[in-house]
Amino acid sequence: MSSIVDYDRKAENRAAFRLALYAIWLVTVSSLLLAINTWMIFGLSQGVAKLLPDQELVTFALQVLIFIGPMVLLYLEWFAWDVLFAQVSRKRTSR
Repeated sequence: MSSIVDYDRKAENRAAFRLALYAIWLVTVSSLLLAINTWMIFGLSQGVAKLLPDQELVTFALQVLIFIGPMVLLYLEWFAWDVLFAQVSRKRTSR
C-alpha cells in the first residue's frame, strides 16, 4: 500500500513542478510581449503626437493609448496563440 502512496506523491510533486514551470514560462513570455508592445505603442503615439495639435484632449487620448494599448495587444496575441494551437491540435487528432 505504501508504494501506491509514494507513487501518487511523486506524481503530485511532478505535476506541481510542471505547473510551476508553466507559470514561470507564462509570466516570462507575457512580460516580454508586454515590454515589446509598450515599446511599439509608445513609438506609434510619439509619431501620432507630432501630427496632431497639442491639445489637452489629444494628450489624454495618447496617454490612454500608451496605458491600455499594450494590454489589448497582449490579449490579442494570447488569443491568436490559443486559436492557432487549437487548430494545430485539431489537425493532429484528425489524422
